[in-house]
Amino acid sequence: MISIILGVISGLLVSIILLVWLLPHKVQYIETIVVNAPASKVYDAIRFQEKLMDWSAWPPETNSLCEVNNEDGVPGAQTIYMNQKGKKFGYQEVIGLVENEKVSFYLKSFVAPFEEDVRMDFILRELSQTETEVNLWFNETLKKPAFLIAYFGGIIKWVHSMHLKDLMRLKEYVEV
Repeated sequence: MISIILGVISGLLVSIILLVWLLPHKVQYIETIVVNAPASKVYDAIRFQEKLMDWSAWPPETNSLCEVNNEDGVPGAQTIYMNQKGKKFGYQEVIGLVENEKVSFYLKSFVAPFEEDVRMDFILRELSQTETEVNLWFNETLKKPAFLIAYFGGIIKWVHSMHLKDLMRLKEYVEV
């Protein structure tokens, strides 16, 4: 009986070691949407954190409060995420801007033990004076072995679905 239990435990340990070794520790994807709005309007809706919080799916979906730190709309602007009691659990910071073309973010969670580095870019391409292609580029490096939590907890799929919601909400926001 003990040999069976030891065999099962050994098998589980080997499986976990293989998963840690074989599963990628980077999550990367690009999602694209076309909106009926000029690039300048889309650019401002993304770079100004006060505007971004009006359309982002994250505050309502996570039941979080947000506040903007530093000058809004420029590199260094931060959106601080807090729970309903005001405890901070993360932030996103504007780290780069190319006028009407790109807004880059660094994202930091204080509660996710599996996140090492998270970056996101919105790349804009003006198709006409009233139409803009928006590309959301997501790039996350996960810590091993804690990244198994993100895989098996469904967090990676959930974050991806939230980014798809963000793009749809951005479209609705700028097309008004």
